[in-house]
Amino acid sequence: MKLLELFGGIGACSKALERLGIDYEIADYVEIDKYAVMSYNAIHNTNFKPQDIREWDKDIDVDLIMHGSPCQDFSVAGKGAGGDEGSGTRSSLMYETIRIVNKLKPKYVIWENVKNLLSKKHKHNFDKYVITMNNLGYNSYYQVLNAKDYGIPQNRERVFTISIRQDVDMGYTFPKKQELKLKLKDILENNVDDKYYISDKMKKTLLADSGNWKISEKKYEINREITRTINTREGCYRPDMSEYICNELPNNYNLLLIKNNTKKGYLEAKEGYGIDLGHINSNTHRGRVQKDMIQTLSAQNDKGTVLSDLRIRKLTPKECWRLMGFNDEDFEKASGVNSNTQLYKQAGNSIVVNVLEGILKNLLNKSSFEGQINFDILEKIGEVNG
Repeated sequence: MKLLELFGGIGACSKALERLGIDYEIADYVEIDKYAVMSYNAIHNTNFKPQDIREWDKDIDVDLIMHGSPCQDFSVAGKGAGGDEGSGTRSSLMYETIRIVNKLKPKYVIWENVKNLLSKKHKHNFDKYVITMNNLGYNSYYQVLNAKDYGIPQNRERVFTISIRQDVDMGYTFPKKQELKLKLKDILENNVDDKYYISDKMKKTLLADSGNWKISEKKYEINREITRTINTREGCYRPDMSEYICNELPNNYNLLLIKNNTKKGYLEAKEGYGIDLGHINSNTHRGRVQKDMIQTLSAQNDKGTVLSDLRIRKLTPKECWRLMGFNDEDFEKASGVNSNTQLYKQAGNSIVVNVLEGILKNLLNKSSFEGQINFDILEKIGEVNG
């Protein structure tokens, strides 16, 4: 199996092939980010250089092309610039993949992108991609898959499009959902540097309106023996625990109340829940809390978790890599050549390895995916946290 990874990042596809025991060769790797290239080389023991896909024009033999073209201009978190052909946006680079497919005619092409690609505003680009691939001789199958359905405690929805050359196409069935047995707290490191914890200084600055309750000194009292309430106020940058708790709550109310745009004005968070630390100044933000999992990782260091003592800290880079399906050995190799800032970015921009394992097993074995995915990440975590 000769693999060409376009917008290759840290090589989720090659890792999935490796874990499935499929004999493969990296025909080429195209990635312009020099830091991602450094991590890829460290993980795969290769010596690739950064390459601009717009200039790539090699004659090579390829069986599979994997591309996760830039999603920023399709994402709801972006400015919505879109990916129209010739527009010059980052997301329009998807058409460079079509150019390469037309040149190389691989058997299989896998495209991953954000779910919002299927929205009314952007679906014309998705439709154009599928129609063009059809004209090039490919049948395409697509489905939105969530990482939490394939063994990873991350609520990460992505649309996957599988295009198969018509002369070899025997149909395609996406992998069935799996029961989520791994919880967010299961992947957390035991010993974490203090720098990842929310500071005491931030605690003192975050006393504010908590949901629909109006704060007054009479309704709140200092009580360090029972759980404290997270509050936020306009002008603050991130949430944290305050020094106060509402008298209306029972003394055994062992949770935190996180500001959220719902009728109540908050969501409850307990140990092991994921907390979105971004968009703190927004009064329209929803889904700030996830039970036993984390929200979609981004390239920013803006996700955290609630600990057993109800403190909140950010996820570490290693934890983010685990949440993308990479094992600790891969992370250690990448961390040896890159900073934490780049490691966070690379995790957020990657594809979840477990999801690709399911996709590739069905694609290359031509059989329905019935068994559990190989969660070797669990063994690695066990060795570290044992």
